[in-house]
Amino acid sequence: MSSGRVFWRKQRSGWLNFNWNGPIQPNSVVHVSACECFFVPGSIAGVDGITLHRGAATIHVKNVRVHGPNPGDTITGGVEFFLQIDWNAPLDVATDITVMGPPESKFILG
Repeated sequence: MSSGRVFWRKQRSGWLNFNWNGPIQPNSVVHVSACECFFVPGSIAGVDGITLHRGAATIHVKNVRVHGPNPGDTITGGVEFFLQIDWNAPLDVATDITVMGPPESKFILG
């Protein structure tokens, strides 16, 4: 299992894509969570200086889809998802992306 935190500046609702060469394969199980974050002005701490922030906005992750490389790409895969931000202005957002192996079982229902 691998996990990474990705920071997105000034986001509104819409589709995002994150290509992660190596951990994400076309058949990986991937979970994405999101919350508001705060970049400390003038911080020399880099990404360690960014703090997660609850904020007043509700932020949702929807329609998570793992993908393999596009024709001609050299990456192993990535994940795209719809980020819904219920707020009137762009917000800085942190997403935690957790990659697991392929599903242990598959089922067809209905």
